Amino acid sequence: VYRLWFHPLAKYPGPFWNRVSQVKFPAIYSVLSGRLPMDTKTLHDRYGSVVRLSPNELSFNTVQAWEDIYGLRQGKRPYSKDPIHVGSVDPVAGVSTISMADNDTHARQRRALSHGFSQQALWGQEEIVQSFVSKLLSNIASFASTNSAFNIVDWYNFMTFDVIGELSFGESFGCLERGDFHFWITLIFRAVQAGAIETATRRFATPGSPLQQYLMRWIPNEMRTKRKDHLAYSREKVLKRLSDTKNERKDFIYYILRQSKRIDLSQDEIIVNGALFIVAGSETTAMTLSAMTNFLIAHPYKFERLKREIRSTFVSENEITVEKVTALQYLNACIEETLRMLPPAPIGFLRSVPPGGDTIDGLLLPEGTTVSVSTWCAAHSPANFKNPDEFIPERWFDPAYSSDNRLASRPFSLGPRGCIGKNLAYMEMRLVFSRLFWSFDIKTVDGAP
Repeated sequence: VYRLWFHPLAKYPGPFWNRVSQVKFPAIYSVLSGRLPMDTKTLHDRYGSVVRLSPNELSFNTVQAWEDIYGLRQGKRPYSKDPIHVGSVDPVAGVSTISMADNDTHARQRRALSHGFSQQALWGQEEIVQSFVSKLLSNIASFASTNSAFNIVDWYNFMTFDVIGELSFGESFGCLERGDFHFWITLIFRAVQAGAIETATRRFATPGSPLQQYLMRWIPNEMRTKRKDHLAYSREKVLKRLSDTKNERKDFIYYILRQSKRIDLSQDEIIVNGALFIVAGSETTAMTLSAMTNFLIAHPYKFERLKREIRSTFVSENEITVEKVTALQYLNACIEETLRMLPPAPIGFLRSVPPGGDTIDGLLLPEGTTVSVSTWCAAHSPANFKNPDEFIPERWFDPAYSSDNRLASRPFSLGPRGCIGKNLAYMEMRLVFSRLFWSFDIKTVDGAP
């Protein structure tokens, strides 16, 4: 009765069981089934721009909510990570990754890590990324020479894992050379799954409580072991790279060490963040590469327009550089539209309303309320985008789509905790597509999208 009629969030709409269920059964089911973003959108379609997902949790899908929850707020306290939220990297006592750190630790770590992800640093690392794009294209050329079909999704993954391995640890996984996944990649996928199950336990019981710790047994032993192995291998690789003091290769650790005299970052912090980079900077980019390829094949006219832009801009493949591809309007529009249609992290990143309460999208909320904007929901809301479920790159520059709320699409989030790897992802995608479509025409085996 209290949660339905007298709770501070009682006035906000949502399904009956979401509003009364203390253990958040509906959300737990959505998390474990992998359908949380889609299920949340269904609720937004029914109830509007704000939905009560559980007794103390609200989901938003508006541009203003993005700014209020995640943006840089002058003179106001930043929102903290909600205790429900958990990462994929196995916890280390007393140490946090940049994605899981409290606000003060996050700010310190970001100062130390951000130099390796800056636009200037990444352009300095262009030679590394270009070398792996060349290996990818060399393999594709081999398939083309014998008119052989191949799974381009796998090859996109091979490249992105090799790139992030090289930049994180100073050595790649060797996937492109072998034409196969490294055994470590299985560990990474299982670590992500373990993180999802742990999130479910935190929705069932108070995070850190004896019951929640007991429920951690839901994580299968095999999955738990592989999550730990991922961290162990990351530790081994980081320590090896740190011991190589004469290595001047401009990977992430090179930039971390350059900042070490000014910004303190412990060895364990470098290790857990190295493990995080492998998870966050590999399959996410490969998924976007795969999705955009599929969207283009399904829309031949748009595909031809993109190829014309690339092939009319560059006389030879050697002219394709990260600086030049950044200026390609239609390429960038296709990438943005793919990220909108299929964001790599489609969930809502959970935050807690700070002490004293705060206003989100004009609504005054009490402190401690769990809030989020689901990336998927905001990007697919008809209130934000015309024909939101259609692939329309033109919406990013054509005045005919000026009514679209483009800032509702935030695939890398925003503000102080926005994705640190955003620039790397854009560089990889722009270089891969520019060089791939300059050199090759691509179609599916059966001719269907």
